[in-house]
Amino acid sequence: MRSQSHQLLRVARIVRFARTSLGIRFLVALTLSGLVWAGLTLDQNPNASLVFAQNLPIEPVGLAGENLVLVSAIPPVRVSVHGPKVTVDQLTRSDFVARVNLTGLPAGRHQVEVRVVVSDPSVEVLRITPQNVFVDLDPVINRTISITARVESAVASGFRADLANITADPTDAVITGAASAVERVANVQAALSLEGATQKVSVQALLIPTDRQGLEVTAVQIDPQTALVNVPVTRITGRKRVPVVAQIEGSAAPSFTVAQIGVIPTSVEIEGEPGALERVDAVQTLAIDISDAKADIDREVGFEIPAGVSILSNQPVVQVAIVVVPLEDTTTVQAAVVLTNIANGLQAIANQPSIQIVLSGPSALLQNLRGGDILAEVDLRNRATGLHQIRPVITNPWPDALRIVQNVPEIVGVRIAPVGVVMETASPMAPTGPGGTATVTPSAAD
Repeated sequence: MRSQSHQLLRVARIVRFARTSLGIRFLVALTLSGLVWAGLTLDQNPNASLVFAQNLPIEPVGLAGENLVLVSAIPPVRVSVHGPKVTVDQLTRSDFVARVNLTGLPAGRHQVEVRVVVSDPSVEVLRITPQNVFVDLDPVINRTISITARVESAVASGFRADLANITADPTDAVITGAASAVERVANVQAALSLEGATQKVSVQALLIPTDRQGLEVTAVQIDPQTALVNVPVTRITGRKRVPVVAQIEGSAAPSFTVAQIGVIPTSVEIEGEPGALERVDAVQTLAIDISDAKADIDREVGFEIPAGVSILSNQPVVQVAIVVVPLEDTTTVQAAVVLTNIANGLQAIANQPSIQIVLSGPSALLQNLRGGDILAEVDLRNRATGLHQIRPVITNPWPDALRIVQNVPEIVGVRIAPVGVVMETASPMAPTGPGGTATVTPSAAD
């Protein structure tokens, strides 16, 4: 439409000039020839309308000198155009300029109008889709953050990097950008490669702003972009793991002994020259005095560090538990078989007068056992006449100190008969106690 207006204006000027200068006949001839030319031109290059096939990127303008920054990408737009078909068909994306004007807008989200200009004046923009877009503006801020090292490869075998004493020059970096992006930055890391290092490493390392997950934050600027980082590297002459042994001094009280020693940790890693490491098979604790001990001992003690090595442990002490118990011995005694709780009118006799009892316990207590201290009691309560096989109950006056290891036999045979009946086994006798020849008790009332 605009191109037709320009053409009509041009024709009107030509007609005015021809009428005043060349005469009416020439004007008529010129008009006829112009009409013929216009008809032929329109037939060969008619006007056309179409949707341009490519998306147009939007250029923001108007932020120059403002302390704001665009924090999100503006989506592209599509346009519909009208003009001579030949011209429209030859349009490329470079023939269009799409802009939004951000002049005077404050921080925040805004809806702004998109304007599109075509380089060819014979082409008219009919529609822009979308006509309006949203833009997000953030204030520009800066933060100062300390530089930390990020080691990406190890030093040579037999060496180690002293990560606790890494230094950087400068020690801080300034992060600048949109507030939302700057606030995401948690660390400024200097990426280091220590591959194969055998001595101190000094490198001009690239600084990388990262978030709390260690991911790089790219939408910010960092100043400076590099820092000189120094990493001490020391030689490791050798390491090995050895057991920890508790060092005991003195002796437990008489008749007591150490039954068990526990150590936590049970082993430690040591470091040193090869010759010194070879001489160390275990690391001892500092001495623990157990003189006259009669009870368990639980202590925290330090290490006795062997010459030429160092102990690689976060714990400077060892937990030592010492179990002290009375000395134990074993002995065998003859325990008399004692029949108890025989019903009225009945008599009983065992098939053997005593059984062998194996006892374990403190030597002093075993040596002081007296006759009758240990008995094998057979309970005949509610037993009728006849032959019975009964497991005796061993009386132990010191169950906390003496332990019954074995009794032989475990079962005792007992015959019960009415009083007056002649028993076929030995006649009843009163018990004589351990080591004696005690047999059975006479019948007794309930």
